[in-house]
Amino acid sequence: MSVTGFWVVGVVPDAEVVRLQREFPGADSFGSHGVERGGDLAWWRDRGEQEPFFVPGPHGPVPTEKALRLQEAVDLMRPPDERHEAIEEQLLQLVPQHESTDLFCASTRKGDPFAALIYALGPEATSQLPGRGGAFLLDAVGARAALPGTEATLGLSPERRVRVEARVREWLEGMTGGAAHDLDDLVDGPLRVLRRAVEHGRGVAGMTMWY
Repeated sequence: MSVTGFWVVGVVPDAEVVRLQREFPGADSFGSHGVERGGDLAWWRDRGEQEPFFVPGPHGPVPTEKALRLQEAVDLMRPPDERHEAIEEQLLQLVPQHESTDLFCASTRKGDPFAALIYALGPEATSQLPGRGGAFLLDAVGARAALPGTEATLGLSPERRVRVEARVREWLEGMTGGAAHDLDDLVDGPLRVLRRAVEHGRGVAGMTMWY
Protein backbone atom coordinates (compact mmCIF):
# COMPACT_ATOMS: atom_id res chain seq x y z
CA MET A 1 0.00 0.00 0.00
CA SER A 2 1.32 3.44 -0.94
CA VAL A 3 1.04 6.55 1.20
CA THR A 4 0.93 10.21 0.20
CA GLY A 5 2.68 13.05 2.01
CA PHE A 6 0.96 16.42 2.34
CA TRP A 7 2.11 19.88 3.37
CA VAL A 8 -0.76 22.26 4.12
CA VAL A 9 -0.48 25.97 4.95
CA GLY A 10 -3.68 27.91 5.61
CA VAL A 11 -4.97 31.17 7.01
CA VAL A 12 -6.85 30.76 10.31
CA PRO A 13 -8.82 33.29 12.38
CA ASP A 14 -6.55 34.99 14.89
CA ALA A 15 -9.10 34.49 17.69
CA GLU A 16 -9.11 30.74 17.02
CA VAL A 17 -5.32 30.60 17.32
CA VAL A 18 -5.59 32.29 20.71
CA ARG A 19 -8.34 29.86 21.74
CA LEU A 20 -6.36 26.80 20.72
CA GLN A 21 -3.28 28.02 22.54
CA ARG A 22 -5.39 28.53 25.66
CA GLU A 23 -7.45 25.33 25.56
CA PHE A 24 -5.20 22.67 23.96
CA PRO A 25 -2.05 21.53 25.78
CA GLY A 26 0.91 21.99 23.49
CA ALA A 27 -0.78 24.35 21.04
CA ASP A 28 1.30 27.27 22.27
CA SER A 29 4.47 25.42 21.20
CA PHE A 30 3.11 23.62 18.10
CA GLY A 31 5.97 23.49 15.60
CA SER A 32 8.20 25.70 17.76
CA HIS A 33 11.98 25.75 17.57
CA GLY A 34 12.54 23.80 20.75
CA VAL A 35 15.12 21.13 21.35
CA GLU A 36 15.37 18.89 18.31
CA ARG A 37 14.15 15.34 19.02
CA GLY A 38 17.07 13.71 17.26
CA GLY A 39 16.20 15.75 14.19
CA ASP A 40 19.49 17.60 14.40
CA LEU A 41 20.43 19.52 11.25
CA ALA A 42 23.75 20.89 12.52
CA TRP A 43 25.67 18.40 10.37
CA TRP A 44 23.84 19.70 7.29
CA ARG A 45 24.47 23.34 8.15
CA ASP A 46 28.16 22.73 8.86
CA ARG A 47 29.42 20.38 6.16
CA GLY A 48 26.61 18.20 4.90
CA GLU A 49 25.68 20.50 2.01
CA GLN A 50 29.11 19.96 0.48
CA GLU A 51 28.62 16.21 0.16
CA PRO A 52 26.43 14.43 -2.46
CA PHE A 53 22.89 13.52 -1.49
CA PHE A 54 22.31 11.56 -4.69
CA VAL A 55 24.45 9.59 -7.11
CA PRO A 56 23.57 8.56 -10.67
CA GLY A 57 21.82 5.21 -11.04
CA PRO A 58 20.54 3.19 -13.99
CA HIS A 59 17.01 4.53 -13.49
CA GLY A 60 17.73 8.00 -12.10
CA PRO A 61 19.30 9.50 -8.98
CA VAL A 62 19.93 7.17 -6.04
CA PRO A 63 19.85 8.60 -2.47
CA THR A 64 23.04 8.43 -0.44
CA GLU A 65 23.23 8.14 3.34
CA LYS A 66 23.05 11.95 3.49
CA ALA A 67 19.65 12.09 1.83
CA LEU A 68 18.27 9.38 4.10
CA ARG A 69 19.72 11.18 7.12
CA LEU A 70 18.06 14.45 6.12
CA GLN A 71 14.66 12.78 5.69
CA GLU A 72 15.04 11.05 9.05
CA ALA A 73 15.92 14.34 10.73
CA VAL A 74 12.84 16.03 9.26
CA ASP A 75 10.65 13.12 10.41
CA LEU A 76 12.02 13.38 13.95
CA MET A 77 11.02 17.05 14.11
CA ARG A 78 7.37 15.98 13.98
CA PRO A 79 6.33 14.43 17.29
CA PRO A 80 3.89 11.58 16.45
CA ASP A 81 1.86 11.86 19.65
CA GLU A 82 -1.86 12.20 20.36
CA ARG A 83 -1.55 15.79 21.52
CA HIS A 84 0.08 16.85 18.24
CA GLU A 85 -2.55 14.97 16.23
CA ALA A 86 -5.40 16.55 18.21
CA ILE A 87 -4.09 20.03 17.39
CA GLU A 88 -3.76 19.13 13.72
CA GLU A 89 -7.37 17.90 13.67
CA GLN A 90 -8.51 21.24 15.05
CA LEU A 91 -6.43 23.16 12.54
CA LEU A 92 -7.77 21.15 9.62
CA GLN A 93 -11.25 22.36 10.56
CA LEU A 94 -10.09 25.98 10.74
CA VAL A 95 -8.18 26.38 7.48
CA PRO A 96 -10.22 26.99 4.29
CA GLN A 97 -11.92 23.81 3.14
CA HIS A 98 -11.54 24.51 -0.58
CA GLU A 99 -8.80 25.83 -2.83
CA SER A 100 -8.35 29.56 -2.38
CA THR A 101 -5.71 32.24 -1.98
CA ASP A 102 -5.88 31.49 1.76
CA LEU A 103 -4.86 27.83 1.37
CA PHE A 104 -1.82 25.98 0.04
CA CYS A 105 -1.58 22.20 -0.25
CA ALA A 106 1.21 20.17 -1.84
CA SER A 107 1.15 16.40 -2.09
CA THR A 108 3.38 13.64 -3.38
CA ARG A 109 2.86 9.91 -3.38
CA LYS A 110 5.47 8.11 -1.28
CA GLY A 111 7.21 11.41 -0.62
CA ASP A 112 7.55 14.44 1.64
CA PRO A 113 6.89 17.82 -0.04
CA PHE A 114 8.47 19.80 2.80
CA ALA A 115 11.65 17.72 2.76
CA ALA A 116 11.91 18.22 -1.00
CA LEU A 117 11.66 21.98 -0.56
CA ILE A 118 14.26 22.33 2.19
CA TYR A 119 16.71 20.11 0.29
CA ALA A 120 16.23 22.41 -2.68
CA LEU A 121 16.65 25.59 -0.65
CA GLY A 122 19.64 24.51 1.43
CA PRO A 123 20.25 24.78 5.19
CA GLU A 124 20.85 28.53 5.47
CA ALA A 125 17.63 29.50 3.68
CA THR A 126 15.66 26.78 5.44
CA SER A 127 16.56 28.20 8.85
CA GLN A 128 14.44 31.28 8.10
CA LEU A 129 11.20 29.37 7.55
CA PRO A 130 8.71 29.38 10.44
CA GLY A 131 8.12 26.34 12.63
CA ARG A 132 9.79 22.96 12.52
CA GLY A 133 9.45 20.28 9.90
CA GLY A 134 6.76 22.32 8.11
CA ALA A 135 4.51 22.56 11.19
CA PHE A 136 3.71 25.90 12.82
CA LEU A 137 0.88 27.87 14.40
CA LEU A 138 1.15 31.66 14.41
CA ASP A 139 -1.23 34.35 15.56
CA ALA A 140 -1.40 37.63 13.65
CA VAL A 141 1.61 39.06 15.48
CA GLY A 142 3.63 35.92 14.86
CA ALA A 143 2.64 35.89 11.18
CA ARG A 144 3.93 39.45 10.74
CA ALA A 145 7.17 38.55 12.48
CA ALA A 146 7.66 35.49 10.25
CA LEU A 147 7.01 37.29 6.97
CA PRO A 148 10.42 38.95 6.35
CA GLY A 149 12.38 35.72 6.77
CA THR A 150 9.93 33.76 4.64
CA GLU A 151 10.07 36.41 1.91
CA ALA A 152 13.87 36.27 1.98
CA THR A 153 13.72 32.48 1.63
CA LEU A 154 10.94 31.96 -0.92
CA GLY A 155 11.03 35.24 -2.87
CA LEU A 156 13.35 33.72 -5.48
CA SER A 157 15.06 35.38 -8.41
CA PRO A 158 14.43 33.68 -11.79
CA GLU A 159 17.89 32.11 -11.76
CA ARG A 160 17.55 30.86 -8.18
CA ARG A 161 14.07 29.47 -8.91
CA VAL A 162 15.41 27.34 -11.77
CA ARG A 163 18.03 25.80 -9.47
CA VAL A 164 15.56 25.23 -6.62
CA GLU A 165 12.97 23.58 -8.88
CA ALA A 166 15.64 21.30 -10.36
CA ARG A 167 16.67 20.18 -6.87
CA VAL A 168 13.03 19.56 -5.91
CA ARG A 169 12.73 17.26 -8.93
CA GLU A 170 16.00 15.54 -8.02
CA TRP A 171 14.81 14.86 -4.46
CA LEU A 172 11.45 13.51 -5.57
CA GLU A 173 12.90 11.34 -8.30
CA GLY A 174 15.54 9.93 -5.97
CA MET A 175 13.37 9.47 -2.87
CA THR A 176 10.09 8.38 -4.48
CA GLY A 177 11.16 6.77 -7.73
CA GLY A 178 9.31 9.38 -9.74
CA ALA A 179 5.99 8.84 -7.94
CA ALA A 180 3.05 11.12 -8.69
CA HIS A 181 3.18 14.55 -7.11
CA ASP A 182 1.29 17.84 -7.09
CA LEU A 183 3.90 20.48 -6.31
CA ASP A 184 3.33 23.27 -8.83
CA ASP A 185 2.76 25.79 -6.02
CA LEU A 186 5.49 24.53 -3.68
CA VAL A 187 7.67 27.65 -3.77
CA ASP A 188 5.00 30.35 -4.12
CA GLY A 189 2.13 28.85 -2.11
CA PRO A 190 3.33 29.13 1.51
CA LEU A 191 4.54 32.70 0.99
CA ARG A 192 1.25 33.69 -0.69
CA VAL A 193 -0.77 32.37 2.25
CA LEU A 194 1.45 34.04 4.83
CA ARG A 195 1.15 37.36 3.03
CA ARG A 196 -2.64 36.99 2.98
CA ALA A 197 -2.70 36.35 6.72
CA VAL A 198 -0.60 39.45 7.39
CA GLU A 199 -2.64 41.58 5.00
CA HIS A 200 -5.88 40.72 6.80
CA GLY A 201 -4.54 40.55 10.36
CA ARG A 202 -5.13 36.81 10.72
CA GLY A 203 -3.19 33.81 11.93
CA VAL A 204 -1.64 31.03 9.85
CA ALA A 205 -0.93 27.34 10.38
CA GLY A 206 1.31 24.78 8.70
CA MET A 207 0.83 20.98 8.92
CA THR A 208 2.55 17.94 7.44
CA MET A 209 0.62 14.70 7.20
CA TRP A 210 0.71 11.22 5.69
CA TYR A 211 -2.32 9.36 4.38
